[in-house]
Amino acid sequence: MFFRNLKRKIKTAPPSFKKRIKYKSFTLKQTGYKFLGGNAIAIAGRKYKYFKSREIEGIVKTVTVKRDSINDLYIYFTCETVKDNPVRAGTGKIVGYDFGLKTYLKASDGNDIESPLFFKEIQNNIKKLNRELSRKQKGSNNRKQAKRKLSKQHLKIANQRKDFQFKLAKELCETYDIIYLEDLNIKAMQRMWGKKVSDLSHSSFVNILKQQAAKYGVTVFEIPRFYPSSKLCSSCGCVVDDLPLKVRSWVCPTCGVTHDRDFNAAVNILRVGSSALGGDTVNPAFVG
Repeated sequence: MFFRNLKRKIKTAPPSFKKRIKYKSFTLKQTGYKFLGGNAIAIAGRKYKYFKSREIEGIVKTVTVKRDSINDLYIYFTCETVKDNPVRAGTGKIVGYDFGLKTYLKASDGNDIESPLFFKEIQNNIKKLNRELSRKQKGSNNRKQAKRKLSKQHLKIANQRKDFQFKLAKELCETYDIIYLEDLNIKAMQRMWGKKVSDLSHSSFVNILKQQAAKYGVTVFEIPRFYPSSKLCSSCGCVVDDLPLKVRSWVCPTCGVTHDRDFNAAVNILRVGSSALGGDTVNPAFVG
């Protein structure tokens, strides 16, 4: 852009060098690094030691150095390996899950997953650290220290959430052969419920679940988001016209069955998912 403006005789500021602290990562592909044995590596002729979380397997293709929000450095090795996924014996179990605010995942078989809400547990501490940061003078070392404390808390929450989601995804993939979910409009939900939806982080969990499912040979299927899973009676198939979100249980006007809103949605997700995959229709009498 700078040289283009020069040709057009447009006054513009010359490009400036980016500060070292602003670089978040860089990747070395074939050269620029050398393994020195153990937990030592030479990058650009300088020796560094690192904590090795696991042994390096296969042929190293790239080395990436990343800096997180609290300026801690991590080294990532991308390796080419020849390793087959372990053969998993099928369990014959299928389940439908409805994503909720009070219950993280409402299961069609009754094995619900409660919401951890990591941010809610320490939000008072987050507010306190935000107030302390706002009082510090800009550019001062005290402000940098206060910002680091705040970033450390947010990083802790993110790590807790990721740990929970990976463990949960692994547990579900070891238990079920097919998992049915509902494709949700998370952006619209965030506009309605704000930070609570962000704290649950449903989108990242679905991505992790699909990643783990590919390893275990488990099928994860999402039904269309506009399917009336909550308004549809799982007993007779009647669809109610209006069902506000504040109504958590309702009575079918046709058959008179009382439904828990989230459990009824989970059963319907299981039924329509099974039909979409070409399976037999699930009898609601045997669900849960």
